[in-house]
Amino acid sequence: MKDANITGGEHRDIWVFAEIQDHERVLEGALELITRGRELADALGERLCALIFALNAEEYLPLIERHGPDIIMYASDPALKHYDDRIIPDLFAGLIAEHRPSIVLFPSTEAGSDLAPRLAARFGTGLTAHCTGLSIADHPEYGKNLLLMERPAYGGNAIAAVMCPHARPQMATVRQGVFEKRERTDVKTEIVKLSFSAPGSDGRIESLQAPLRRDRPAVPLEQARVIVAGGRGLGSKKNFDRLYELASLLGGETGATRVPVFNRWCGEERMIGQTGRTVRPRLYIGFGVSGQIQHTASIVESEIIVSINTDPESPLAEMSDYVVTDDAAALLEALIARLKTEKQS
Repeated sequence: MKDANITGGEHRDIWVFAEIQDHERVLEGALELITRGRELADALGERLCALIFALNAEEYLPLIERHGPDIIMYASDPALKHYDDRIIPDLFAGLIAEHRPSIVLFPSTEAGSDLAPRLAARFGTGLTAHCTGLSIADHPEYGKNLLLMERPAYGGNAIAAVMCPHARPQMATVRQGVFEKRERTDVKTEIVKLSFSAPGSDGRIESLQAPLRRDRPAVPLEQARVIVAGGRGLGSKKNFDRLYELASLLGGETGATRVPVFNRWCGEERMIGQTGRTVRPRLYIGFGVSGQIQHTASIVESEIIVSINTDPESPLAEMSDYVVTDDAAALLEALIARLKTEKQS
């Protein structure tokens, strides 16, 4: 598609990319974003539109409808089973050029982080990535009813507030887990099926088999009720691997700070922090986690935080509900042994 520029003229409504996760369920982050989009649309007196591109997209409509969009636009086709950068950007750009939304929001996922900058470049507009806050604000110089986008800056030590006053649509990718999802029963949703025909066979993709994701959590970290996380203090991949057994015994999931990921003790999908996941479990246990701001800012809404570290004055210890001053690897082994004994008895 030829690049378009729609910075002039009337723009209305908020759009949310309702991403389908692993071609089998609606992404939790998309439902969170639809909930927040509903609040923003109400504040502006505009409509909220959810866009779905998927195989068998009709089966996801009822769940998305319950979260309150005014409109759901969807396309359903086998070619849309997985995100394809040859197809989705063109499809999405055509809809933006036709309907001229004022705000377009995307989850901060692999697909969202690929799609959003492509569209921003096409329309000559700005994009704020990995946002943790969205609101509507007035500015004495730039005007009223602007999208205020907040995101971590300076290594997580500050929060930057960003506006895009001159170009449209205003665009942002938003981290999962920062908003709560809520259902709405007071909104009547219009369902619009889009005409779509798959491109020819001259593309790069030859197989639509399910992707293989190494070390993927059984439950997304954003949804886990219990998280056991490991940091530099565990000392080795061998010690870190023991976290998986503990997580299984507790019915939870395993998370990590930046060092285990960079040392390849685990995959990037387990990183909690500024460039990873934001979580809010009922119980968070940190083994050998010192607690740099990039990590702690993403766990602050946990109900109970436990720190296991030899440093009782570490940043994580200072914000924890319970602190155990001990060697993390040794206590990890002792806790696994104790839980196994209790389960057997």
